[in-house]
Amino acid sequence: MLSEKIAIYIEKITPKLEERFENREKVLQLSREIIRLSGEAISFSHRGKSDSAVEKFHLAIDKVRQVKDLIHEYPELLTGDAGTAFQELTEAYIVLSYQTDRSIELPEDMNIPIIFYVLGVADAVGELRRICLEQLRKGNYTYAQEMYKEMENLYEILWRLEYPKAMVPSLRQKIDNLRRILEETSHDLFLASITTYSKHTDK
Repeated sequence: MLSEKIAIYIEKITPKLEERFENREKVLQLSREIIRLSGEAISFSHRGKSDSAVEKFHLAIDKVRQVKDLIHEYPELLTGDAGTAFQELTEAYIVLSYQTDRSIELPEDMNIPIIFYVLGVADAVGELRRICLEQLRKGNYTYAQEMYKEMENLYEILWRLEYPKAMVPSLRQKIDNLRRILEETSHDLFLASITTYSKHTDK
């Protein structure tokens, strides 16, 4: 009977299902650690603690390697927190590259899934705004301008991928947000330029 054949097959694949479940739990745990470590790396970089930032970044990379080993046989596990983890690592990579005086590279064997890489680049622009504002606060107007130019460059790169929408899911919404971030940052730079000009004319 068909039910007997199904029962035999289910019994045969049960160990595989159990292995998949165990891998899923491990991937979830590792992904949350990657998200945390990437966030800490960005936070340390903003506070000028390059050594701690790079240390956290490399710890995150080690976790990513473990995730990739686990999902090799079960690629469908690369969703949710796992995808977010790759995004966060990409974002940390970009921020650290700007914030530290070191050459920060994503190892080639990381092979970050392209969708999550693109989304991570989009998220990084918001962090670059933080750098820009911090430089304005310190009076480094020229450096802030350079950072704003980089924000514009990244926006232009991502804008080319906006259509069709299905090419990179969720990107259009992020691009709309980036446009707002650029407008706000441009306004901040304009106000800072007026303040800088006033200081020079008062002397």
